[in-house]
Amino acid sequence: MSQPINGTRPKKKIADKILWQIGGSVIFVLLLIAVVAVCMVGWLSITSKETELIQESNAAANQLTGFLEQYTKSVEQMAVNPEVKSVLLETKPGSTMGQAEKIDTVMENLSGIANTDTENVMAAWISDLDTSSLMQSDGFVSDENWDITGRGWYGCIETKKTVLTEPYVDSSTGKMILSAACPVIDDATGDVLGAVGMDIALDHMTQIMSGYKIGKKGYMLLLSENGTFLYHPQSDIIQKNVTEVNISRNVADAIASKTDIFLQYKADGIIKYGSLQRAGDTGYIVLSSMPMSEYYATLAVMVIALILIFAIGIILIAVSIRKSAASLAKPILELNHTAQRLAAGDLDVTIQITSEDEIGELGESFQKTVNRLKEYIAYIDETAEVLAQIADGKLSIHLKYDYVGEFQKIKTALLNISDSMNQVMLGINDSSGRVSVGAAELATASQILAEGAEQQAASIAQLAATTHTVTDQVENSRREAEASAKATAQAADMIEQNQVKMKQMMDAMNEIHQTSQQVVGIIQTIEEIASQTNLLSLNASIEAARAGEAGRGFAVVADEIGKLALESSKAANTTKELIEVSMEEIGKGNTIAAGAMNSLKESVSAVNHVNKMIQKTAENAAVQAENMRQLRTGIEEISHGIQDNSAASQETSATSEELASQAEILNKMVQKFELCE
Repeated sequence: MSQPINGTRPKKKIADKILWQIGGSVIFVLLLIAVVAVCMVGWLSITSKETELIQESNAAANQLTGFLEQYTKSVEQMAVNPEVKSVLLETKPGSTMGQAEKIDTVMENLSGIANTDTENVMAAWISDLDTSSLMQSDGFVSDENWDITGRGWYGCIETKKTVLTEPYVDSSTGKMILSAACPVIDDATGDVLGAVGMDIALDHMTQIMSGYKIGKKGYMLLLSENGTFLYHPQSDIIQKNVTEVNISRNVADAIASKTDIFLQYKADGIIKYGSLQRAGDTGYIVLSSMPMSEYYATLAVMVIALILIFAIGIILIAVSIRKSAASLAKPILELNHTAQRLAAGDLDVTIQITSEDEIGELGESFQKTVNRLKEYIAYIDETAEVLAQIADGKLSIHLKYDYVGEFQKIKTALLNISDSMNQVMLGINDSSGRVSVGAAELATASQILAEGAEQQAASIAQLAATTHTVTDQVENSRREAEASAKATAQAADMIEQNQVKMKQMMDAMNEIHQTSQQVVGIIQTIEEIASQTNLLSLNASIEAARAGEAGRGFAVVADEIGKLALESSKAANTTKELIEVSMEEIGKGNTIAAGAMNSLKESVSAVNHVNKMIQKTAENAAVQAENMRQLRTGIEEISHGIQDNSAASQETSATSEELASQAEILNKMVQKFELCE
């Protein structure tokens, strides 16, 4: 938005407003129509392109279906041929098809079928299931290692339906071929006897696909049921699966879904559109392909054309509206110029507008207004003279003209102003004296109030300083109480730790006591062993005595054993006595440790009690410190309030003195007016 210049608002031209209001609506409608038109044209263009791709795919699929169905029907006719069934019925394990009675007739038929379409039919053949053998129209006969179950067309035997195989490279010709095969069924038993079929070259199929040109850059693709490319403009892609080339995943998904679908996909980084169609029940798939640039080319051209058309139309409409608005605004500008001269006080104006519309009537009204204003000049001059007298202080006025119309109100207002101001000035003159006296008294009282406020402020300041000192002392007491509580808690912790260690010592002494008792038991066992050994020694001596001279050596050994048993018994008794003394001392130690444990427990209880009392004291000190802080804050606020009151009192005193001075000035000013008593 433009800023005002020299205190005036920026001018807005009527022509511009008409252009924006009327032209804006028209342009908006045109733009709306343009958008709708573009959307409709775009929808029609895209729909037509989609329809074109679908129709091209359908046409290619139908043509491919018709091409393949002629061969599937041919092999179905071959499968019901009586000679073929006769040959397969005669061929049993251990024999060959060449030994069958009607094999020559069958081979002639196969050769005739192959020769009728040498361009597409590579060979016609018959295969027997029992002997796993095959004979072709071109003279090929399978050997004994040939396996029927490994053929791509073996599925027709399993399903008992005609099948078209996946394409493969013929080993003899190097061409891409496929096989159309049909099972041969025994009419009597319903069993499968073998199969008949044709090997069909794909050259014609690829020619069909290459013959389709969609637009300028579009083309048709041929794929097998598992997604292998059989025809593509780029020869290096042929025989590759869709998963092996640079193509978006949705193409493989569409093939796997086995449904006809229109899709957008990306190949080699280029976005393309196409319709995927299946060629009947053959299992083969055709996919039309058109680059996005060509797909939207018609739409782009039409959109650009529409944009140019609507842009030119909008420009022409805007120019036309602008021209009409300027012609309409010309007399209004003239009236505006006249109004500006009138606003500047120039009444010597003449309006010349020849329009026969509302603007012409407005010009005539302006001229009548100017003429009437010229008649009012005398009223204005006398009004100015009277106002000048009032400004000089002469409130008694006289008007010589008879004012008519709205000017009668001006005359009445001037007379009322004269009377009202005379009465006001008399009242002001009387009140100014009273104001002077009151202002002097107010100044004296304010001075006294200010002095008292200053004294109160000094007292409050001294009280605040004292409170600050007490607060600091309470804060120190709180910190010391907290430190004492902390030290007492540490002492309690140390006593508890000693109590734990004393308990550990008592447990160790109890363990020693129990171990000593076990040792006493062992010593008793040793004494028993010594007694038994002594008894044994005695028996040995008796037996040695009986033995006479022969047992003398044994008697010496028995005597030594007896001495050893006696010494062991004495040592055990001595050890037992020492252990009993140790156990008595351990018992005394346990009694003393138990007493020490009880004393430690009482000490811990007493220290904890003292610690709680100190903590309670610290909490009370903290509460007192907080109360003192609040008290100090309140006193400081009171001090600030009193200081503010003191300042306000001083300001009031100064204001009162100023009021008395202004009352005196007002008195002198009122005396300048000539008042009527």
